[in-house]
Amino acid sequence: MNLEHLKTFIAAARYESFSQAGKMLNLSQPAVSHQISQLETYYNKQLFIRANRKIKLSEAGKTLYEHGQQLLALNEKLENLLAEGNTSETIKIGCSNTIGECLISKMIQDIIKLNPDIASHQIQVTIGTSVEITDLLYASEIDLALVEGQAGRYDFISHEFFDDLLVLGVSPQLRVNPENQDPAMLEEMTWLIREPGCAMRQATLDLWKGLNIEPQSVLVYNSNTLIKEGVKSGLGVAVFSKLAICPEVQSRQLIVSPFKDRERFRPFYLLRKDKQFKSVLHERVWDHIRNLDENPNASC
Repeated sequence: MNLEHLKTFIAAARYESFSQAGKMLNLSQPAVSHQISQLETYYNKQLFIRANRKIKLSEAGKTLYEHGQQLLALNEKLENLLAEGNTSETIKIGCSNTIGECLISKMIQDIIKLNPDIASHQIQVTIGTSVEITDLLYASEIDLALVEGQAGRYDFISHEFFDDLLVLGVSPQLRVNPENQDPAMLEEMTWLIREPGCAMRQATLDLWKGLNIEPQSVLVYNSNTLIKEGVKSGLGVAVFSKLAICPEVQSRQLIVSPFKDRERFRPFYLLRKDKQFKSVLHERVWDHIRNLDENPNASC
């Protein structure tokens, strides 16, 4: 099998478009179609279902897409190892936003301190929403994922490594005591929440359901920083990870309180795929995080 043809197939499957795959790979659409046709001939299977100028993966195509991504990732690792030896070995870690902002730097420092033979350039970090990170792990574009909440629609190997306390945060400018969590008062407040696909948004929706409230004024942001700045300026209230707002609480820019109905935590999970190439570096990083005896110290 030609790996270049496999790369073309993966791109077409990802974008559900031969023309878009061609643009990404600098190939003409006929060249993409020809390579896909050669793969279909090689496997004697239809890989795409073509209808109304759209393409969807067939069952055989879905199998090739999942395992083909793993094959390409393994090939890349193998080429690096043969070209430069073990010192070129790298691991790609994906982190959801709060973990990326508050935990991962300290965790990497600890890994390197305990393993002097591991260099900082061998660990690469990508930050995004939990949905984005689990999608990258499924596509074998990262090796490990650290996310807020579990894997969603994917079946990954998982391990809980941190319990994140959630709090209600307001600005002193509002002159509202966050310990006063009367449902009627909370329902009248303006709430700042994250966009769909973010674990903190789901945590906020779960809180509303638990308190049986339906706030009428809701502002949606795609950044924890924007929410933090909005609440600091007195725009409204929000659910925060206490981990993520240590400096603001210490400087009295925000005042916070745990929730009165019950303590609310969201677990952080370490994830990896079951059937994937696992390098020695991969296993060492996995074991380090998995064997933490207690919550790792936050950088803030």
